[in-house]
Amino acid sequence: MEEARTCKICHKDPAKYTCPRCNIGYCGLTCYRDKVHGDCSEAFYKECCMEALENHDVSSEEKQKMLEMLDRFEKEEAENGDSESDDDGDLSERLAGLDLDNDTELIWNRLTEKEKARFNEMMKNGQLSDLVEVWTPWWDLKREKIRDVSTDEIENRTPAVIEKIPDISKLLTKSKPSADIRNNVVNALFAYVFVCRLYNGTHWDCPREAALKLVKGSDVLSKGSVCSSPGEAIQLSMTNIEFQQSQEFLINLVNDVIKIIRGPGRGEELIFVMAALSEILQLLKKCHSLLKKDIKVSPALSSDSQEGKQLLFLAIKKVEFYLGWSQKCGMILQSVLPELRLEHGRLREELQEANEIKESIERNLSNLRPSNTGRKLVEELK
Repeated sequence: MEEARTCKICHKDPAKYTCPRCNIGYCGLTCYRDKVHGDCSEAFYKECCMEALENHDVSSEEKQKMLEMLDRFEKEEAENGDSESDDDGDLSERLAGLDLDNDTELIWNRLTEKEKARFNEMMKNGQLSDLVEVWTPWWDLKREKIRDVSTDEIENRTPAVIEKIPDISKLLTKSKPSADIRNNVVNALFAYVFVCRLYNGTHWDCPREAALKLVKGSDVLSKGSVCSSPGEAIQLSMTNIEFQQSQEFLINLVNDVIKIIRGPGRGEELIFVMAALSEILQLLKKCHSLLKKDIKVSPALSSDSQEGKQLLFLAIKKVEFYLGWSQKCGMILQSVLPELRLEHGRLREELQEANEIKESIERNLSNLRPSNTGRKLVEELK
């Protein structure tokens, strides 16, 4: 009984943890990293590094920053007279000529033991996430109070509105635009801000994945759905993406849509909507072009590529229609702002209520747990 509760590495302290790879019981990080457990911890470090380097949602620049941070720590330790530092040259020299996106195995093999351990430590304490600067959306720049943003910078950051916009009156010769179009535009914009936030502003670095996520995140673009209200437009998109995102993240997306529709003001309310729809259109066209090239080069991929190409083609036509509608009737979008604000407030209240219930349950469970009085709850019968 006593042996089973003892660390299997130091054989002194109680085994508080169990290694998920080999199921050995250990007392803490020191024993986990011990040479006795070296083969297993080495494999764990490698998996962490490989997963981070192979993450397609992380840009090459961010991966380079991770490795530069390792190199900096290594140099600082050497300057401080660390006798255990590995004399294998600078990390930048060892990784020269390697592709950060594809040569992950080679990158791992060229890291020293200390660098591998340091990489894992940085992942656990959150230092890696600090390397990635949080992207400031272009629709937020106009309203920044603290940072001084020049007019030129604002104009450069806002996506350009395409020049050739279809004339809505020529597209609808026998009928008037439906009142539900404004809600459908809200649905498309929600999917757009989701992709921008998800990729931290680097959606143009991976246009295929970003465009397909955008289309699939909008039932209006992917399924031809018609939204009867702004609230329904928001809920439809949330249903598609909420399984992989926090509620707080989704609620903030509603606020992003509000900012785009509200625009910069001063009689320029439509500029942000037109800019967002223009970037959606250009992103979809870029992905559509890449899929056409895939089909031409490799017919074996034609099944998935053809399906994606057709999906994008229909989405492109809808966005072109929304651009034409926005140019002619876009001011109608201002009428959805009160309902979007109500939806944002409702979701915020629901989240707050859910958090309060969770905290209450946790407090009650804590009160129900027996206090540790020092008395043994289980005694061995003799």
